[in-house]
Amino acid sequence: MSALTITPVTPDNVRAVIALQVAPDQLAFIEPNAQSLAEVRTDPQFDWHPFALVRDGVAVGFAMVGAYNAAQGYIWLDRFMIDAALQHQGLGGQFLPLICAQITHQWAVRDIVLSYAPTNRVAAQFYAKHGFEVVQGMTDGDDTMAVLHVRA
Repeated sequence: MSALTITPVTPDNVRAVIALQVAPDQLAFIEPNAQSLAEVRTDPQFDWHPFALVRDGVAVGFAMVGAYNAAQGYIWLDRFMIDAALQHQGLGGQFLPLICAQITHQWAVRDIVLSYAPTNRVAAQFYAKHGFEVVQGMTDGDDTMAVLHVRA
């Protein structure tokens, strides 16, 4: 059985994280990891925390967590991705509960929110399968917003 861990992006793993790529048909839906990591530095008001998704010591995916709103009890999960060469192996479904558990351990939240392009049916099905519900009447720009209620 593979050992799955979630670790902060550090100088030791940043090159491996930047090298991760989504499939060509997903490029319109998610920013490159290098851009996401640049946003960590250039958008400090969101306090983004970048994480490497690691299988057996090798980075296989990426996610950012931030824009924490303590008063309203939510935080954003953003840029969740698995490398194209490793997709369709169930890794996304294994890592999503792990990153959600990491979030609830690290931040006092009731909700984890995210967004995806309304044309991204794969993301819509994936997140719905894992308990995220579409937030009716709210969008993130043109993107659909979804929420996972983690605490009452």
